[in-house]
Amino acid sequence: MKKIINFINITLLLAFINTVYAYQLPEAKQVNIDQSIATKQADKMILAAKRYAAFWNTGEEKFAKQALANDFIDLNLPKGRKQGKQGPLDASKWFRSVVPDLTANIEEMFVVEDKVILRLKFKGHFTGKFYNTAGKGQKIEFSAVDMYTIENGKIKSNWHLEDNQTLMQQLNKYPSSKNFTLFSKDIKTEKTITTNQYWNNFGCTGKNERPDLSWTGIPKDTKSLAITFYDKDAPTGSGFWHWTAYNIPADTKNIDPNTLPQGAVDANTDMGKPGYFGPCPPVGRTHNYVFTLHALDTDKLTPPAGATSALVRFFINQHTIAKTTLSVIAGPRK
Repeated sequence: MKKIINFINITLLLAFINTVYAYQLPEAKQVNIDQSIATKQADKMILAAKRYAAFWNTGEEKFAKQALANDFIDLNLPKGRKQGKQGPLDASKWFRSVVPDLTANIEEMFVVEDKVILRLKFKGHFTGKFYNTAGKGQKIEFSAVDMYTIENGKIKSNWHLEDNQTLMQQLNKYPSSKNFTLFSKDIKTEKTITTNQYWNNFGCTGKNERPDLSWTGIPKDTKSLAITFYDKDAPTGSGFWHWTAYNIPADTKNIDPNTLPQGAVDANTDMGKPGYFGPCPPVGRTHNYVFTLHALDTDKLTPPAGATSALVRFFINQHTIAKTTLSVIAGPRK
């Protein structure tokens, strides 16, 4: 009797393990099977494909080792990736350091001859580090197509194509902050500035008045702020930076025309010196300018003393979690 009970217990345990295991294998939303393939053979091929998809969905290496043949070959091996089984294991581990909550769902599956073709949808959030860029929680969602050649229930080779363009755009995108808004009582978005706001040099005779700037909807994780003012149409090939200020306290709601909040720092402009100087487009031309307010994830930026405008903005961009803009027009002046 004791042996029978033990046998029943083991049987139930194995059934439970198989149920949990099966639950971990992703199901395809749509499956298309070549009717000339025997059911038993098709099932083996589908199982191998599901196991490999489960590996990408969970990061658990056991699924890849179960799915891939010992002499597995990547037919379009990405640069720097090892050939064979180890390549996908390393790739998954690295990408999960970038997108820790990565999931992979099978949108569509085709079983044809000795091949299984999958259309996969990857989702997650960029909260890790992509080379030198730290994630800010950006949403990641991109597609991939895999084509497996199956032998004896194992994936012998894989041809794959990922939508890397979409992925890269998402990795470099700031998280949405719909309520983060920059505005001014002195200037209006997409409208022409006043005469007094022109620079008083290079042929311009304005008063170089900096507009009063205010904002609302600062993201909750903001630790400090930075602001820039940029001429998009300056004939330099890269525009022209008229103002950069950083280390603005996170509880600041306004910058008036004459002072900066305590602790804030004026960085060098493209004139090679700190401060603010207003627009001065060439005679007869209209230029577009943009104020950009950055919410940062650090209390204080520490660029080197005398850092160029570009270097300071590098520090700003490395810590930006959200940004909002206000665009204005200057010119044409006579």
